[in-house]
Amino acid sequence: MANLFLHYGFDKWLEQTDTTVTFTRYADDVIVHCRSKIHAEQTLKAIGQRMNAVGLELHPKKTKIVYCRDYRRKEKYAEVKFDFLGYSFQPRTTKAKTRSRLFLGFDCAISISSRKRIADKLGDLKLEKMSFKSIVGIAQHLNSMIRGWINYYGKFRISTLHKVFRLLHKRIVRWARKRYKRYKTSLKRGFLWLKRVQEQYPTFFYHWQFGFLD
Repeated sequence: MANLFLHYGFDKWLEQTDTTVTFTRYADDVIVHCRSKIHAEQTLKAIGQRMNAVGLELHPKKTKIVYCRDYRRKEKYAEVKFDFLGYSFQPRTTKAKTRSRLFLGFDCAISISSRKRIADKLGDLKLEKMSFKSIVGIAQHLNSMIRGWINYYGKFRISTLHKVFRLLHKRIVRWARKRYKRYKTSLKRGFLWLKRVQEQYPTFFYHWQFGFLD
């Protein structure tokens, strides 16, 4: 019902009101692309008035004008970053596809808040307390979840998931130190054990297939 309401309350209205803008909407999250700051300010004002007219209001903290700074757009503005659907869009150093040179682009990678949600999920799982007899059970239990993270957040700049999987590896080592007496007193031996497992079974965990090895 919300999508149907916003289809007519926002999408169709904006298409008829201003043909010079493009926009992307998912549920009640919307990105509207404008060509200048003045145009963005005018559009934001018009959208605010439209929302009031249909009984809605813009979120006071999430609604903002962002300057998409890159190697072409070099002006200085305070806001150059926004989050959308779990991704963070911002200026990033990018490698050219045709030549091996770097330039400043404006693109996306998993957001800090999304990484935190995954970290919280790993904490809630209490991996170190799981009663699996071997790491095989851990892999079978987690792989569907890991596959989901990579399939979604790995679409763009998959390397930014490295921090997520480092945390997962720490949790696995913590489980091993509780499970096996020989690793209980040595964190270093615990990580060496995990490294040996990775070398022997590089496809054991789904993310290992993408080079996330310690």
